[in-house]
Amino acid sequence: MHSRSARLTLREFTLPDVPAMYALESIPEVARYQTWPPRTPEKAEETVQAAIAEAEQVPRVVIEQAVLITLQLEDNLKTAAADVFIGRAGGRIDADARTAEVWFEFMPSAGGRGYATEATGALIRMLREAAESGEVPPFDSVIIECDPRNERSRKLAERLGFVMESCTERAFECKGEWVGSMVYTQRLVQ
Repeated sequence: MHSRSARLTLREFTLPDVPAMYALESIPEVARYQTWPPRTPEKAEETVQAAIAEAEQVPRVVIEQAVLITLQLEDNLKTAAADVFIGRAGGRIDADARTAEVWFEFMPSAGGRGYATEATGALIRMLREAAESGEVPPFDSVIIECDPRNERSRKLAERLGFVMESCTERAFECKGEWVGSMVYTQRLVQ
């Protein structure tokens, strides 16, 4: 699976993505709202290996995509294009509940330019097309769950037309503190 948006490419992970995944997930700011601490190189490799293995599953229920932006690089009189990893976006289909939960992580340096919104929208379109073609189980709604303190994720959900369904102040304990949970839903059928 892969997708293109106006500025971005979403594609399957490959082993050469391990250093980029480590660069992303070792940043404390990125790990802040995750259930895991900043990743080690070994954990980053495990994450990429899992994404590669999940791509082979039938039926496929987890879709994990590397998000790349093409940059024009100039060196004296030469110009070349290079695809640069800026984050990841993924989804998990729950066939019984007929839902798709999506997630995303981006390099802080890519923030404020709409890349996360663009990539997440492209991922949702990809998931819908995959459900229509039978590549993934069908679903009727898309969910984004986030920590209420994560203002960027909340705003992204709202920009994409998601509606807040629930907010729990003390949902679970994570990294030694109680964490809240906000669930946003986008219904595909009424």
